[in-house]
Amino acid sequence: MNHTTKHYNEPLLKEHYAHILEQNKEVLLQGGSGDAYLTAPQTDTRMAVALLIRVKGTVTENITAYLQTLQKAEPALYYYPPQDFHITVLDILRGKPHRTIPQNIADYITCIAQCVETIKPFHIDFQGVTASDNAVLVCGYYEYGLEQIRQTLRTAFAQNNLLIEERYQTTSSHITVARIPKKLNNPASFLEQIQKELFFGTMKVDALELTFHNWYDSQKIKLADIPL
Repeated sequence: MNHTTKHYNEPLLKEHYAHILEQNKEVLLQGGSGDAYLTAPQTDTRMAVALLIRVKGTVTENITAYLQTLQKAEPALYYYPPQDFHITVLDILRGKPHRTIPQNIADYITCIAQCVETIKPFHIDFQGVTASDNAVLVCGYYEYGLEQIRQTLRTAFAQNNLLIEERYQTTSSHITVARIPKKLNNPASFLEQIQKELFFGTMKVDALELTFHNWYDSQKIKLADIPL
């Protein structure tokens, strides 16, 4: 890592990211699973409420340059545009067909703002890439501030009777940057690109965004900006 920050749970995160690729390598060598919704986006009505970190600065530029290289090998992937790059802090109301913005959204905004009042800005380093059976992820390593936000919010939502629907307790800080709509053209070349040793830079996180968005963040309504 190029930043002198103390990463929270770094060995576990390294193991987690490596495990994702290891677990999916055989499927990827067969071309990956593909994402049916990407071939018929009009049928996808899933919407969610999530607390995010928007990715910005040189990290965005470095990821974009990497994706341009990957695109030469696999032009048919769905590549996230830079404005959709994000890290999920918390899946609050998970992706569900025809979901609408909840009527008590103001209560969520108030609760989140109160929870982060004492949390200082923190850094995330982006090092390396991994892949699941249908997505490409940039690996992030974060300072304790992110874990503190997650723990504090889970407790506060429960205390305030605010519904939370995490599919699983998020521990990583990855950015999903591409998805596989159908079988890969050249799986071996794809895996070569995924396993490159790359450092994308360090980002200071000084704000969170509460958003109502679809699965790929290509459709979104910003509900609140919450500074740290």
